[in-house]
Amino acid sequence: MAQGKKIKVFHVLTDRNIGGAGRWLLNYLRYYDRGRFEVSVVLPADSLLCEAVRELGVPVLAMPEMEDKSYDPKAVRPLTAVFRKEKPDIVHTHASMTARMAAKRAGVPKIFCTKHCMEGTPGAFPKRLVRRAVNRRFSDTIIAVSKAVRRSMIEGGTSPRQIVTVPNGIEDIPILTAAERTETLAAFGGKPGEYAVGMAARLEEVKGHGTLLRAAAQVLEKRQDVRFYIIGTGSLREELEKQAAELGIAGQVAFTGFLRDVERMEAALDIAVITSRQEALCLSIIESMWAGVPAVGTDSGGVSEVIRQGETGYLVPVGDSGALAERLLELLADDAKRREMGSAAREYVRKHFAADKMTKRIEKLYTEEQT
Repeated sequence: MAQGKKIKVFHVLTDRNIGGAGRWLLNYLRYYDRGRFEVSVVLPADSLLCEAVRELGVPVLAMPEMEDKSYDPKAVRPLTAVFRKEKPDIVHTHASMTARMAAKRAGVPKIFCTKHCMEGTPGAFPKRLVRRAVNRRFSDTIIAVSKAVRRSMIEGGTSPRQIVTVPNGIEDIPILTAAERTETLAAFGGKPGEYAVGMAARLEEVKGHGTLLRAAAQVLEKRQDVRFYIIGTGSLREELEKQAAELGIAGQVAFTGFLRDVERMEAALDIAVITSRQEALCLSIIESMWAGVPAVGTDSGGVSEVIRQGETGYLVPVGDSGALAERLLELLADDAKRREMGSAAREYVRKHFAADKMTKRIEKLYTEEQT
């Protein structure tokens, strides 16, 4: 590579909504070294990320051919054409197998892939061999967002030599004033004197929202000064609203839908929750903790890498609504403990999950691979 020439990087996401991978990308884009790297982003034409990326002054290639799925055969040819025309030094994909295949066909020098979720069940030995061969052929470096993701990939057949662990990083999230918190919660029915317990996650099966709703019903049997916030959108919204009604708690559960300023809502909570059946790391919990909010989460995947048991919050078994309710009631009853854990949570995530540190580690991998 010529001296002084910028390294040209194309990030590819297939997401239409702004989920964990999208927020990873936005945090990276805020901090990357524009003097050393020329970055563009390839997205489906109707992705919510298009506008968010452009607002950061980063070029977007909006492609109508791209579907919101990892393997999309009809998108291979147009993506290959883009890469051949633009000649990036690096294509960095986020779950898009199609983009990796296209980058290989186009002769892109280096292909990176970030794994934002847990690998599926390992399967039989032949399946693991196939997965290893595919990853070896179509990825030079695979970035796992947590140690748990790395372990799941190795169990699934991927060579450990290909995998580098780089935890998600986020921007600074300030602690809200009392007035800011009141205003934020009031937009979704929050009342003065109420405690706010919330979960920010896609409304999909893997996130286990039913566990939270059942726990909410148990909490509300003991005390009525709590409002629960289901933050996000997804295919299960109607079903979850029906479940809340059947449990008799609909009046104390707010479904916020998609929020552009989700971090503000996360910072307004008294307790943050995650009830995932499988979770790579959980960006939303990191964001709430950064704002000084303690967390209770299921002991799944990388959640234990964020929540330190008894220090920054509590871990409970997956699907155990009774254990979740018990921990929520414990924290709701003890303001001093909640403040102490919230302070410890903020200190911990500021040290381990800062966006600028994450970006520097990614850029170091880029430059190492370019030499």
